Amino acid sequence: MNRKVSKRVTTKRVSAPGNPWLHFAIAIPLVISLASCSTFKKTPPSPVVTSTTTNPTSTAEQFQHALELLQQGNAQGADAELHTYLKSVPESTAASYLISQIETPLAKLFPPGSFSVRLAKNDTLSSLARAYLGNSLAFYGLARFNAITVPSKVGEGQSIRIPKTLEAMQARARATATVAVSQPPAVIATPSDAVANSAATQHKIANEYYQKGLLAFQHQDLNAAIADWDKTLAIDPNFANAQLNRAQAIRLKNNLAKLRQ
Repeated sequence: MNRKVSKRVTTKRVSAPGNPWLHFAIAIPLVISLASCSTFKKTPPSPVVTSTTTNPTSTAEQFQHALELLQQGNAQGADAELHTYLKSVPESTAASYLISQIETPLAKLFPPGSFSVRLAKNDTLSSLARAYLGNSLAFYGLARFNAITVPSKVGEGQSIRIPKTLEAMQARARATATVAVSQPPAVIATPSDAVANSAATQHKIANEYYQKGLLAFQHQDLNAAIADWDKTLAIDPNFANAQLNRAQAIRLKNNLAKLRQ
C-alpha cells in the first residue's frame, strides 16, 4: 500500500515539469492577486482637509447684526449682541451709543416736547435721526419716542414726532431758512427736502473721517485710524469699507500687542 502511494507522489513530482503551461496558468491569477493586495496596502489614506479660513469681518458683521435686530424690534437680542461686541471692541463709541438708546429711560433720553414731520418716499427713522438728532444711530430712540415697536416698518406719509432737542431745533431752523432762501414764495418745501440735504452733508462728513482714517493707517497710527473710523460709523453705521478697515486695524493692533509681550 505504501509503495503505491509513494509511486504516485513521485510520478506527480516528475510529470509536473513536463507541462510548463500548467505552471503558467496557475501563476497568472496568483500574480494578479498578489499585485492587487500590494496595491491596496500601499495606497495612502485620503488626507483630511481642514479649513484654516477665518472671517476677517466677524466683528463688523456682529455690529451689523445688532443693527438688524434693532430694526426688527428685537431690543433684547441687540443689547446682548452689542455688549458681546464691546468685549472685542471696547473703544466703540457707536456700540456704546446704541446701548444707551436701548437702556436709557425714555424720559432721560429726550425732552418731552416735540414737533412732527411726515415721512417722504425713501425716508426712514435713521435718515430723520441723522437730520434732526445728528446721529443715524438715534433711530431706535426715535422709535421708542414714537412708540414704534419695529423701526423698519414705517412708511411714506407717516407722522413722526421729533423731540425738541437743541440739535433738532437748530436743524428745523436751518430747514426753514433754506426754504425761505432757495424756494420761490409760491413753493413750500417739505421737511424731507431738509432731510435729504442733511443726509448728503452727513455722508460727506462720514467720508472725510473715513479718508482721515486711511491716512492714519498708512502712517501706521492704528489708534488714530480706529478713532476716525469710529466717527465714520457713528454717522453712517452702514459704511462697509469703514467696518472692514476698522476690524483689520483692530486685529493688527492686537497682534502687535501680543508680539510686545
